[in-house]
Amino acid sequence: MSNVIELLKERIQFHDGLIPAELQTAVAALMRQPRWAYGWKSNSEKDKYSFWHRHFAGGDLNSRVSCLEQLRTSPEHASVYQVWDLLSKTILQGHEPLRAYGNGHTFGCEGYIHVDNRDTDNYFSTIIYTNPDWKAPWGGETLFYSLDEKDIIKAAAALPFRIVSFPGHIPHKANAPARDCPHFRSALVFKSHIAGKPVVEAPATGIVMPTAL
Repeated sequence: MSNVIELLKERIQFHDGLIPAELQTAVAALMRQPRWAYGWKSNSEKDKYSFWHRHFAGGDLNSRVSCLEQLRTSPEHASVYQVWDLLSKTILQGHEPLRAYGNGHTFGCEGYIHVDNRDTDNYFSTIIYTNPDWKAPWGGETLFYSLDEKDIIKAAAALPFRIVSFPGHIPHKANAPARDCPHFRSALVFKSHIAGKPVVEAPATGIVMPTAL
């Protein structure tokens, strides 16, 4: 099990400084727009409380259809497409986007441990924290768990425009901001896969040795 955990930790990748300042400004302005809806849940069947959400492109939770053209042809969300274009030429080469959206948390909007997909080989989640200013005491971390969800294996601070990319079958959750945090904690999220690769699903119980780490 320790080998599995170490391999999972390696696949949770942090990238700082990749998004240029001008694009950061454009994305931050987009995320400040009052177009958020409250009531989104990571798991609608299990989660008790909700958080804020904003849809940009793509289908439902199980979509495996590219939303690239939708991103490319949406003038309102031009900065979201520019971020994707940058990612597709750097850390996500060969990927095609499946969904693009924003998640938002305020004090009391606690996240729940969940997985984004049970495909163990070819479903990826990429989070970009979009607050221009963030301090460690404000919380808002993303926590990653072992496959049995018993232990925290890695944590990502919500640093300004930090990118966190990981396989979607790794359990994780977003922590709510602290009471004294003065900001709406926002994140831009992409779901993607590599076109042409097969789907390899984990069993519902969740403990599985990934076939490609």
